[in-house]
Amino acid sequence: MHIDDFIKKENRESLARELTKEGLFELKEVTIRGNKYNTFASAPATLQDYFQFALIHGEWDFLAYEDESYTYQEVLNKAAGLAHVLQENYNIQKGDSVAFSMRNYPEWIYSYMAVTSIGAIAVPLNSWWQGEELDYGITHSESKLFIGDDERLERLKGFVEDIPRIAVRCDANLYENAVNFDDIVESKDSFPVVDIDPEDDASIMYTSGSTGYPKGVVATHRSIINTPVAWAFLGTLAGSIESDGETFPQPENPCTLAAVPLFHVTGSHSNFLLSLLSATKIVLMYKWDPLKAVELVEKHKVTSFSGVPTMSQDILRVSEENPDIDVSSLAMLSGGGAARPPEQIKAQEKNHPTKAAGVGYGLTETNAAGTNASGKLLYLKPDSAGFPAPLVHEVKIYDEEGNEVETGELGEIVIKSASNFRCYWKNEEATEESLDSEGWFRSGDVGCADKDGFIYIKDRIKDIVIRGGENIACLEIEGVIAEHPSVAEASVFGIPDERLGESLATRIALQPGASLHEAELSAFLAEKIAKFKIPERMWFQEDELPRIASGKTAKKQMREDAIKELGLD
Repeated sequence: MHIDDFIKKENRESLARELTKEGLFELKEVTIRGNKYNTFASAPATLQDYFQFALIHGEWDFLAYEDESYTYQEVLNKAAGLAHVLQENYNIQKGDSVAFSMRNYPEWIYSYMAVTSIGAIAVPLNSWWQGEELDYGITHSESKLFIGDDERLERLKGFVEDIPRIAVRCDANLYENAVNFDDIVESKDSFPVVDIDPEDDASIMYTSGSTGYPKGVVATHRSIINTPVAWAFLGTLAGSIESDGETFPQPENPCTLAAVPLFHVTGSHSNFLLSLLSATKIVLMYKWDPLKAVELVEKHKVTSFSGVPTMSQDILRVSEENPDIDVSSLAMLSGGGAARPPEQIKAQEKNHPTKAAGVGYGLTETNAAGTNASGKLLYLKPDSAGFPAPLVHEVKIYDEEGNEVETGELGEIVIKSASNFRCYWKNEEATEESLDSEGWFRSGDVGCADKDGFIYIKDRIKDIVIRGGENIACLEIEGVIAEHPSVAEASVFGIPDERLGESLATRIALQPGASLHEAELSAFLAEKIAKFKIPERMWFQEDELPRIASGKTAKKQMREDAIKELGLD
């Protein structure tokens, strides 16, 4: 199907119906908590079943970390060994929670696989959290064991010391109630036999907590598995596209660079789980370093990268600054976790024609499922977040009363699929506010849909500044500011204003070596947006903007800092 036809929603759905009649992506309708959903008939029922994909690839390389390398079989056997330890040494049973937090080490993947394979609940905690926050996550999730590295164990000193812990890549003797991972975990040929249902809870992943205590997002085995299989289906669907000019063939030896924290769904689902399904080698980075990243691309012949947009930009910038480093293998750079400015996508198309750009939109509550687009499709609609997987993921735009709006009108983005989470852990009120009786999840994001079914993210519902009665979408202003050549990234937010109610402010990270001042930027913006949309207060900095765990900018923190600095608190 030609790309000009594929871009139309009705044509994509027609092609999807053909692909899902039989075979690998055959669909079947199932009832989940009273609502009907399309799921993949041949998809593994549980994560333990899903992990058996590793047997297909056996002796192929799967994980690389620093100078270490592990095959699919070695990873599977090590995870199985840990699963036996959890049962035999710690009496972890089906339904028990096990928390873990560390850098992007292979042991993170072993922990996730081991815990979920025995029917226990994996609780991957934010590795940026401090002691009190880790204590909250362990206590709130009712975890019976903690697995962590030295940084996390140090922060946990004085907290939940009655909880046993397994020390990863450090000396357990330095910590209370701890034993060394390598001392107790030996490779095993198979996982313990456990009766697990597809609708059993598999994980609790905590939201980034930009306001109040983080909420624990509970996902089932089915909801987690549905996402990577849907992505594989979407890839097959997009593989049928015919276009004029440059094409982006699938690499023979796929390899992805995993720099995004694994505790975030982009890391756990896109980098880890999808790679297991698609026979993709994973190169783990424990800390973001753009120069190190491009060196790893050269060393491992990395073919794809998925991270927050600033990371993708870093890779392109550093590769240009270091032409002696060979990054020719890199064929795809995708951005998720934060909005990717359309100017960035246009620049990638123009300046790096052999490296396809990609975007993805999803949330922890949807197991990262939502919308996607890449390559030629994205270049036709560079300001979009892509489209949902036809027949599998539904995305609509609702008004405040819960009615679907007309094409092009703004409203709240709502998502329904078998990938949706089951509930917020021990928070029935928040669950009822976010999930309606028909299974639609209210994302809290403002957006619209065009006639082709592509979704456009405009803002967060609580991220609209009302200045003198005029509603201003912060994301819109951030996108325009980002068009200035001296700007690397911008965050726009509201601050109290006695006369107008709120006024607009922005904090801007500059490109390396660039300079910019308020008058110059204001003049630049005046030619692009209405005067009332130009921020009255501007801060410029050389360092990147602060971020929360999901990779999004820490807008709440920056707003509070601005209010304090201006004496408005």
